[in-house]
Amino acid sequence: MPASPLPQIGMMLHMQPATNEPIPAFFQQRAALVQEIEQIGVQAVWVTEHHFDPQSLSASPLLLLAHWAARTQRIQLGVAAVLPAGRNPALLAEEIALLSNLAPGRIAIGFAKGGPFEAQKRAFGWGSDAARVQMREVVDALLDRLHPQSVDYRGEAVLQPPAQLPLPLFVASREPDTLAWAASRGLGWMSAQFWPLETYDAQAINWGIVAQRPADALLSRGLWIDEDGDAARRHALAWLAAFRRNKQSQWKVGFRGPMAEMDESESLARAIVGTPEECARQLADLLAQRAVPRLAFNPLDDRPERQLEQMQRLLRRVLPLVSLSLSAPQPTSLPASLSVASAAPHREDAALPGRP
Repeated sequence: MPASPLPQIGMMLHMQPATNEPIPAFFQQRAALVQEIEQIGVQAVWVTEHHFDPQSLSASPLLLLAHWAARTQRIQLGVAAVLPAGRNPALLAEEIALLSNLAPGRIAIGFAKGGPFEAQKRAFGWGSDAARVQMREVVDALLDRLHPQSVDYRGEAVLQPPAQLPLPLFVASREPDTLAWAASRGLGWMSAQFWPLETYDAQAINWGIVAQRPADALLSRGLWIDEDGDAARRHALAWLAAFRRNKQSQWKVGFRGPMAEMDESESLARAIVGTPEECARQLADLLAQRAVPRLAFNPLDDRPERQLEQMQRLLRRVLPLVSLSLSAPQPTSLPASLSVASAAPHREDAALPGRP
């Protein structure tokens, strides 16, 4: 069977509970969602790290991955991203190594300095320029400990090596020097949901100057698919406005939120939004112009049933069209006349194209 032209397809799972939702029930429902997306063919699930935020209950993402690992069999489990500045690298290395042994071959870890979240910055210093330096120092020490030959039998640092080597490791940064450092240490890179594609392309250039291996990267994008394209766009814009309002108390003073200065068309251009055919054209164009090893989609709704529905539509309605477009010699983008019916049947149990 020929290789699929599609990247690894994952879901970015933001741990946002509904109003007055009991916290234990929330975690049970999200664990069930991870099981369900594995069953329909999603290949990876990613979770963030946030603190002091009642709308993002992921203060310990490695614990979440361990919980999900016990309830799944195949899906890759990733963090986008761990915030390592100020942490003990030996302890963090042990946690990652243990997690890798709990779910061999299924763990992926990203690192970041931290976003514009004021409470995190006050408590831990994350998000500051100093945090970028500390992140690199901690990750350097962590990598030295994760390497199976760097065991100090004379002292305290005897680490059970990860079951999975090399571990897929990434850094989320737009800084050229940080990307060059990541490439020199064997890390890939991550590009956030709200960053423009030009940032991803610049990351690839800065990483590739130093890298001595094929690229490994994660690109995140918002997702909303509807039979009515205008309704999809209205939903996406309303979600973005609500997201900014809900997060305002978490951000640093003066920060209005992602894409606050952009017009609606530019905001929508940073997501995959529209009818199945429109989404397929957007995604095919994105993939035809750059190498993207891993894609993570954030369904623009906090309800797990709607998130599952969106990932089903992506796999069954959109990706068959994208695969067909990318496999054809010409044209490189999806013809406007191509219909869903001509590309693949609308079977809810259809397999992801080119994947087992």
